[in-house]
Amino acid sequence: MSFFRTVAALCSGFQTYRPYRDLPISSSLKYLVQLMTVLALVLTLVTIPWSLSVGTEFAQWAEAHLPRFAIQDGKIVTSATQPARVQRGDALFILDTTGHVTSPDTNATRGVLFGADSVTVWMSDPSVKPPVVVQRATPLRGFPDGVVDAAYWQRLLRTSVGLLAPLAWIGLALGGMLMCLIQAYLFSLVAALLERSLPRPMTLTQLLNISIHAVTPAAIIVTAYLAMRLEGLSFWLTYLIAYGVFLVGATNACRESSDDPPREDDLL
Repeated sequence: MSFFRTVAALCSGFQTYRPYRDLPISSSLKYLVQLMTVLALVLTLVTIPWSLSVGTEFAQWAEAHLPRFAIQDGKIVTSATQPARVQRGDALFILDTTGHVTSPDTNATRGVLFGADSVTVWMSDPSVKPPVVVQRATPLRGFPDGVVDAAYWQRLLRTSVGLLAPLAWIGLALGGMLMCLIQAYLFSLVAALLERSLPRPMTLTQLLNISIHAVTPAAIIVTAYLAMRLEGLSFWLTYLIAYGVFLVGATNACRESSDDPPREDDLL
């Protein structure tokens, strides 16, 4: 429970940062790992039902609009007229097992090409000449046999979510830790240079401890906003404002005044 007490203290005010100022850096890093792991887990768990809901909607649309085909022994079997093209918003779906269409349509922003024994997913920027295309082809070998209907798409989605959720959790946690460490270290370096002109400057270690712990309120706010899937909100701006407020406030609150007893290194 000490971790959750720490989170509550860091979100309750600026004065509560004082005990964390003089911690060993290893303790601050351990706390950051715990914080990012918990927030990444929350975001991953909240995203799973949303992904399944979106996937169910797509599965129903695909069964109603895409030409009927089946996968058998890693190959597509169909009686549909080919090449078949179906548009959904800015996404294009192409079915062609004859080899007539072998590359993505660069006029479409994104799309999927179902070939004879592979499926290619692509994204492109048609405004650039020549268009920039990012694509990935996956062989159908290993895909379960069966008619590709709504039930097939949903089974495939549930399997994919089960496999990708742990990877997403790890990726979010590592990405959050890396971002927080970079910004905390940059602030600490700049602040340490400015501290030199003060009579009782804080050390780089103290500033880094404050910077790491000040991430807490901003990270929680952004995680909550992402979990609620709010639209029309700048998450980066919200994060920077919240982080800046607690960073500046906590730094000022942790600064020693002339009434404080001198530190041991000041007496040397």
